[in-house]
Amino acid sequence: MLYKLSFLFFALTFCQFTAAQKLKNTDTTSIKNGISKPSLLSTNPFGIFISRLNHNLKKKAASNYELDFSIESGNVWGPNVKTYIPNDENIRNELRAIPWFSRQYLFDEDSLNADNYEIETDGVIKGFRGNLTIPLKHNQELTIGFRAFLLTSGFFPFSSFTNDKFIEFFHDNIAGGSDPFDREVFGYNKARIKYIDRNGNRLDLKSGDFAFGGIETHYYYYPKFLNSKQIYLNFGAHLGTNLSRYNTSLDLGFSFAAVKQLDFNTRNFMLFGFGINGIRKNIVDLKPDNIDFGTNNFIGSLESDIEYNFVSKGNTTHSFTISFYLQTSLNKKDEANYAIHVRDEDAFNSWQHGTRHLYKNNDYWTLVYSFTRKVQTSFYIQQDFTVNNNPDLQTGIAIKFKL
Repeated sequence: MLYKLSFLFFALTFCQFTAAQKLKNTDTTSIKNGISKPSLLSTNPFGIFISRLNHNLKKKAASNYELDFSIESGNVWGPNVKTYIPNDENIRNELRAIPWFSRQYLFDEDSLNADNYEIETDGVIKGFRGNLTIPLKHNQELTIGFRAFLLTSGFFPFSSFTNDKFIEFFHDNIAGGSDPFDREVFGYNKARIKYIDRNGNRLDLKSGDFAFGGIETHYYYYPKFLNSKQIYLNFGAHLGTNLSRYNTSLDLGFSFAAVKQLDFNTRNFMLFGFGINGIRKNIVDLKPDNIDFGTNNFIGSLESDIEYNFVSKGNTTHSFTISFYLQTSLNKKDEANYAIHVRDEDAFNSWQHGTRHLYKNNDYWTLVYSFTRKVQTSFYIQQDFTVNNNPDLQTGIAIKFKL
């Protein structure tokens, strides 16, 4: 699969070069529009199969057709955990008073009347995204995009900062301590995502497996009534068509975002962005055996961004952005009070995260650098400080240009 990654990398570079040459002869206007950020969605092992929404922090609707492409690389890890959900209400009430780490020793798995699910994650997920933005009349635009993913082992040079050895080098020498998540126990640079839901449906990805997540359609309206105060709003409606063999369905969502600009002088300014959205996943199932990627049908998220910008003498805008993302839990929180988590016998450190953190809100921080003139190029690094099933470390690169 390395040759596929090489092809995609060179195709991305060629698109950037071609776009720059086209725009050199046709348009001298910068495409800077609001906060310069690509999709910052994590390569969460469940999230890649549903239509999560990237927050739109632009100031105005596109005036030309625009294309953007991005490649992301995120290291996911969690040893095998099997979780039982008792059906008996009396047993559930009994478990509420027992610490989660003691529950597995009180019941016999073979005789317990319970639903169960099992998850194991390991590898570097490569994400590929592309969007075409179409300008509409009256401050409106339509964006049509795709998302696809490839599971890899994370070998150099395609995962220089997201492979297991680099992450554990960071833990050993900077923060985290020696092997805090048992990567060394199970071996470095392996790749497998296994998930068996409570209905017995099975997902099993190995190194080199490719998954086409689906197609997304986004409509945005940009009212102008606060623009004189340098406050820019947009409202969005979203339709996601999931097309993987693990989840073929429709998702429906909405969004709201606001951007405030603060000028220091003609070449230095700040942008503050806030977005909130919600999505009803699997509002229509297009096949009967879709995998259950969480018991919460409604997923909400918010994002807040601060961006400093300066314009160089060559009229290139350099942007430095700090972004915080928060998403509601994939599973209903109350279930965590009586769920029984069973540890893999070889795991010792943080073994429970794979399932326990499905009941916790999902959050991470991202640092983005972009330079924008006729083409916008962005690089980012993302960290999940609360270790809640997002990649331990994720990096990405993206380009955007007019047609």
